[in-house]
Amino acid sequence: MALTGLAASAGAVSLFEKTQADQGISAFKSGDYKYARTWLSTKAAADDPRAWYYLGRMYQEGLGGFDVDLLRAEKLYHQSAEKGEVEAMLALADLYSRGGGVKPNFGVARIWHEKAARAGNVEAMVLLGKDFTGVNGLPPNYEQARIWFEQAASAGNNEAMRALGDLYRSGQGVEVSMVDALMWYRLAVRAGNKDAETGNNLLSRILPADKQTEAERRALEWEVLTGRVPTPKPEQTVDSKKTSDTRPADIKKVPASAGAVSQN
Repeated sequence: MALTGLAASAGAVSLFEKTQADQGISAFKSGDYKYARTWLSTKAAADDPRAWYYLGRMYQEGLGGFDVDLLRAEKLYHQSAEKGEVEAMLALADLYSRGGGVKPNFGVARIWHEKAARAGNVEAMVLLGKDFTGVNGLPPNYEQARIWFEQAASAGNNEAMRALGDLYRSGQGVEVSMVDALMWYRLAVRAGNKDAETGNNLLSRILPADKQTEAERRALEWEVLTGRVPTPKPEQTVDSKKTSDTRPADIKKVPASAGAVSQN
């Protein structure tokens, strides 16, 4: 009995140690939106930027008994984003990209994508890279697009890998290099990106065998240098050193940066 009572007491302490914002967020994530509204609307949660973001979600989607109110959602997202909540930054950027409740403003959307990307959010890095390719009507800056795609690719994002393949294939922000394009397409395919299969299959058909071998060597080297595959065993290291001097200089220094690589 004593042990049971002690365990129950410990469980109760654990429950009540959660803030009201924590309880509201947990309820939101579990789909109990009315309970989430109760906790997120409390005075104790009123000063928590996380609560503002989730309340914004509820107003945007009309959850927990709230009527859809996009202007209110935008205000809550903005308050939360200003306090450093990355999810709120992305939600705010999405509103301005689509014009949800606010007048579309791609420049503002890109600002928030960049803030989230600089905070380390990989999804934001990809979105920012796409912003810089001009998909939203703003003047493109392919050099910046490449930089952000490379950072996201280094974190393992397969869409960024595919996008880098497209940049090298078209020569946007980099010199045209079908070898580098194939390298990135193959990395993207191996990371699970189905859209990259088209570029991979096309270049695998038209490039000569030696270029394909070089692309595969670079892909494997990038995987090793970024920790995507096990480091070769000592007896294999000698062979890898034979080709290491032929690597482009910027790939040697920054594994994820294949930018400005010139290839025949």
